[in-house]
Amino acid sequence: MSLLLTICALHFVAQLSPGPDVLLIAKSAATNTRRNTLHIIAGISTGIVVWVVLTLLGFTVLVQQFPWIQQVLMLIGGLFLAKMGWGMLSGGWHSWQQSKQFDDTNVQIPAAKNYFLLGLFTNLSNPKTLIYFSSVFALALSSSATGSLKAQLAVIIPIQTFVTFTLFMLLLSTPKMKKLYQRSGSYIDMVSGALFLLFALWLWLDALRMFSI
Repeated sequence: MSLLLTICALHFVAQLSPGPDVLLIAKSAATNTRRNTLHIIAGISTGIVVWVVLTLLGFTVLVQQFPWIQQVLMLIGGLFLAKMGWGMLSGGWHSWQQSKQFDDTNVQIPAAKNYFLLGLFTNLSNPKTLIYFSSVFALALSSSATGSLKAQLAVIIPIQTFVTFTLFMLLLSTPKMKKLYQRSGSYIDMVSGALFLLFALWLWLDALRMFSI
């Protein structure tokens, strides 16, 4: 039980660290409906299910033997993050130039017919998550770990992700936070877009560095 609580505590700290998932939820909470943001969170949580299951099944061993798999995933993930980042950056720039007032229908997140898939692909765009989980789950992957612990992790971690991000969304979707976005939305869009582009560049550089090794 203590190991399970330790892993959950580590994951709680990690999931609220600045990254694509947190930025996407924060922006959606301030500009979108709570229902659509919940769909994004559900997509992110589903992505966590994928990473957790792959980790527990030993996919990291396959990646270590064939590093090109991770490199390809990093390049593809970088393209997705760059596309999102450019959409936010250009949208914020256009909004700033036009001095538009806040409008719930004027969301600067790249148009998404399916917010669930937006959250899912954003989470899956960072294959380094697999390395993170393999590190956090190191003890759970040991030969002495029980199948029960692995099953509990596969269920609890995604649920924890959904609950934590939902509370985060509720905090940022209050009228006060929306008014704050109304005053400085274009700047937030441009900063968020720039950060997404930096995340993409970081993935690309890491992938290219691995090719050169």
